[in-house]
Amino acid sequence: MVNILAAHMTEKEGRIPQRLTKEKYALGIVTLFPSLQDPMSKKGYEHFYDAQSGSGFLAWRLKTIERKTKFHPESSSSPKAAVVMGGGPTLVRDNSQEDQLQDEQCKEAISLMTHTNERDTIFQKMQETFHFRQGLIHNPETSASVLSMFPRLLDTKGLVLQDFSLLFGAETAARLLERWPSYKPKLIKEAAALVQTPLLQRLLQSARGEQVESSADYRPGWDSDMSTLLLLLHILSPQPAGRKRGHKISARDATW
Repeated sequence: MVNILAAHMTEKEGRIPQRLTKEKYALGIVTLFPSLQDPMSKKGYEHFYDAQSGSGFLAWRLKTIERKTKFHPESSSSPKAAVVMGGGPTLVRDNSQEDQLQDEQCKEAISLMTHTNERDTIFQKMQETFHFRQGLIHNPETSASVLSMFPRLLDTKGLVLQDFSLLFGAETAARLLERWPSYKPKLIKEAAALVQTPLLQRLLQSARGEQVESSADYRPGWDSDMSTLLLLLHILSPQPAGRKRGHKISARDATW
């Protein structure tokens, strides 16, 4: 039972599930099986997971999973490893969208979106070319061309959310929007404490809703929410680069 629950947690949240998740699972065990409660402990489920000490059957099993996957990065390309690692941007997810355009129809739709300003048409064609766009994203040779091929992602608000909804479902896509009002001021506060650069200053001004003039490294079309998201490029730590990984690019290049 512990192995099954630990596997389910890693499938949902990756190798290191949240503390609250582990506590819920431990509580669920003793709720469904009262005879497994420990009458000598405070909550009755500490032998499955104790948040204070980080011990318990679930914690030990999760540490075993983490140890086994941590030292075998070469296996991360397999579907099974991707599930254990909790997915990620390189994971090809199963998607059953219908009415998807193919080949020449895709090219015609891409050309139409470039030359029209009809919002409904753009959203419809973006939805119909979703599978084609996912193929570009998961191909290392074409992933960098997605924004140049679909420039409407940059100037039409709501297209990124539509793709996210198609990929993960409406319920998951809505979580960021629900919590965004509480996240946004925290991101702005963190970015304001960083060493200021011209680009960072313009993003902060735009994130706060202030008027910003156009420059070589800033597009005035970005609204407050988009500018706040771009602040993450400055806040988040760069990923460690191995021998076979490319060099870290600047925040300015990543913004473009």
